[in-house]
Amino acid sequence: MPLVIWAKQKDKIDGSMKGKVYSFIEKLQKDDKNPGLHIEPMHTPMDSRVRTGRIDLNYRAVLFKETLDQLATYFYYGAWPHDEAIDIARSSQLQVNNVNGVLEVIRKSPAAKTSEPEVVPPYVPPVVELPFTGPIVGEDDKATYEPAPATWENPVKTRFSREALTDELGLDVELVDRATAAATEDALFDVLADAPEWQANALLELAAGSSIGEVQEKLALGRYVNDPEETEEEKIKKALKHPASRMQFTFIGENNEELKQVIEGSDFDAWRTFLHPEQRMYAERRHSGSFRLSGGAGTGKTVVLLHRARMLAKAGRQARIVLTTFTTTLAQSLDAGLTKLDPDIARSNALGVPGVLVGGVDGLVSKVIHGASDTEQREAMKDVFGIEGAIPGKVLDAIDARHQWEAAIRDTPHQLGNELANSIFLQQEYETVVLPNFISVKDDYVTVPRAGRGTPLNRSKRLDVWKIIEHYRYLNRIEMTCSFVELAHLATAVLRQRSAHGQERVADHVLVDESQDLHAGHWVFLRELSDPRPDDLFIAEDSHQRIYGQKVPLSRFGISIVGRSRRLTLNYRTTQQNLAYALGLLKGANITDMEDDAVPENSYTSARVGPKPEERSAPTAAGELDTLAEYLTHWRKEGVALENVGVLVRANYQIGKVIEGLRERGIESRTASGKGESGVPSVMTMHRSKGMEFIRVVLFGISDYSLPPQHQISNLAVAERTDALMRERSLLYVAATRARDGLVVTWNGKPSELLGKK
Repeated sequence: MPLVIWAKQKDKIDGSMKGKVYSFIEKLQKDDKNPGLHIEPMHTPMDSRVRTGRIDLNYRAVLFKETLDQLATYFYYGAWPHDEAIDIARSSQLQVNNVNGVLEVIRKSPAAKTSEPEVVPPYVPPVVELPFTGPIVGEDDKATYEPAPATWENPVKTRFSREALTDELGLDVELVDRATAAATEDALFDVLADAPEWQANALLELAAGSSIGEVQEKLALGRYVNDPEETEEEKIKKALKHPASRMQFTFIGENNEELKQVIEGSDFDAWRTFLHPEQRMYAERRHSGSFRLSGGAGTGKTVVLLHRARMLAKAGRQARIVLTTFTTTLAQSLDAGLTKLDPDIARSNALGVPGVLVGGVDGLVSKVIHGASDTEQREAMKDVFGIEGAIPGKVLDAIDARHQWEAAIRDTPHQLGNELANSIFLQQEYETVVLPNFISVKDDYVTVPRAGRGTPLNRSKRLDVWKIIEHYRYLNRIEMTCSFVELAHLATAVLRQRSAHGQERVADHVLVDESQDLHAGHWVFLRELSDPRPDDLFIAEDSHQRIYGQKVPLSRFGISIVGRSRRLTLNYRTTQQNLAYALGLLKGANITDMEDDAVPENSYTSARVGPKPEERSAPTAAGELDTLAEYLTHWRKEGVALENVGVLVRANYQIGKVIEGLRERGIESRTASGKGESGVPSVMTMHRSKGMEFIRVVLFGISDYSLPPQHQISNLAVAERTDALMRERSLLYVAATRARDGLVVTWNGKPSELLGKK
């Protein structure tokens, strides 16, 4: 039975061809001599191993036939219209790069057949730009987002010599010449679209500021030594194991479902089989302690976590692995992703049980609380609050907690001004200073360090703050309520009691996604799950996306990542144009990571290109709905599957208005929790969209009265107001980076100040 090795294609396979390609590969795996496949050699090819096969009457596949381990092995390169496929097959060659040992397919242009090879990607049908007939607005209201004008210098040309790129990295000489000749950034991206996966990645990293040495490290590009004693078969087998080869080639086994998933999910789910060498390194490398992996949206942090969970599970059959994140929705996404990656991976349904346990961190807290004995609960209450009693059974949500703080402020005599006597400041003080230090008496609060808190407090103000905190706790005690943050500290106290009595910690490895959104209570809890040991905590963070948690240094909780922190910089989801727009929303902001180190402003780049984001204004809310409806109508006519479109708003109340407004205009839509239907777009809050991705996204209602919400920033001290505005900007960044391709931003009346409009 022949083997098939699949080459990752840069673009999604056309829908009408998926089934035919699947059928062709399936038949090829069963019998490559099937006459219906028309597997034929070429006349005078560059590579004698090249073959073509019939997909249908109009399309042919290009393959390379090699014998590996005495089995016929076909490298599937792609499918093209008949004449194009013949030309590509005749001029293409499968080879091992003689500089770095990476397996690649190259193609020589007619003018270069006696000199250097030309790299050619699989054929991508041209995109036909349809005239836009949608939103009826004045010309002054139409705008396509343009980055700030600047003189562009080609970084590949100015920073590197031709010899360094070809002789040290192994880049194709003709590709290098085309890249260095690019006069604009868009022209450079056009060149990279024609390059093999690893070469495009290398040039993107170089253009973004990386050195040749850094690129070699990220792509695992060592010096290749050509052994004249090795056969071509041996060289190819060795090259297939190279991390940079594995980002483009993968073996398709006899599992037909796996084959189908690779073909049908070749864009969204390619991470299951094609890992970037840097991602693979972080997924598989062992560490002497905790490790943090940071990176912008779409750089593959979650991908790394999933592969790492599988690696740890396979390495230690009895390993107890916790895979967790901030929200239940994101945890469900992790769970589904892990199942797709490896449906046979050992699972766990309880803390302390071997296997991978996936859950939101608050859900894990709940497991500990509900599993605690009466004695453990009473001891925990004493540790956290300094009182005897059982842990309250009713949990305060965010709104009820705010009302409780407002009641405590009203009922307590104090001399605090509005900037301090407000629910936001007091809740943050309570959750980042009082609870993590397990303070239950006034004297301890007056003397505790408040590192990281932006607004200073003298002794007199601290005493007034403490009186309000005491009253807040009193109100909760009367109503038998407890916040999620308090529960996290109570669960921590339970775990500490058990450790003090000699009980074993409940996890060997803890993997944390979206860690920038965790609060101090989460961190003290997560630290207690596992003993400090090699590979204890693996933490994924994106400081650009901090929309919930308070920024607190991990070292405060006994989590040391000194010397064990790295950053992913290449975005695989968002186009370069959308990424530039999203990062522009954060321009000038002082963004720091969890350890308060500055995040470079231009530290991310994208592997994809697409249309420029569009901004649309309307005079009224009804006019903005008209704009949205006509965009959706236009996209439907273009052939866009509207179930892959997300309409994102700032607040919950806007969801119903958008759904009803679209219905009045003849378009059905649904909420995020609604049943997915073909041709029906989703309407959800920006918060809810976190962790999701869409082919096209509309950021709707980005007006000055809705973003930022005025009730969340009024009467705040400077430090807290700055932080609140930063969260809103980060929220916009999160929403904008949900788009794979098209991004549209709309508003009515005046645009939000966060868009930076004059």
